[in-house]
Amino acid sequence: SLAAPSRLGDGDAFISHSRHDDPAEKAALQAWGAEFKQRHGREPTVWLDKCCVDQGNIQFDLRCLPLFLKGCRRLVLLCGETYMSRLW
Repeated sequence: SLAAPSRLGDGDAFISHSRHDDPAEKAALQAWGAEFKQRHGREPTVWLDKCCVDQGNIQFDLRCLPLFLKGCRRLVLLCGETYMSRLW
């Protein structure tokens, strides 16, 4: 399964991105994941908004965003052209 429940603090990375940016960001994320796997011997556990936020109740889950961020060991920003102009 690509998505699974996890406990707060179990996330290796909170991935922040704009879905409107260049596909090159996907390659950067894949490179980060490959480096993580090489160092740790496993795939990273990540928090990715499109998969982890209830798309039917976005406003509720966005209020929990600080908790989701705190529940991850690191923040990975994929900062493309539209990243700074997007709104949550």
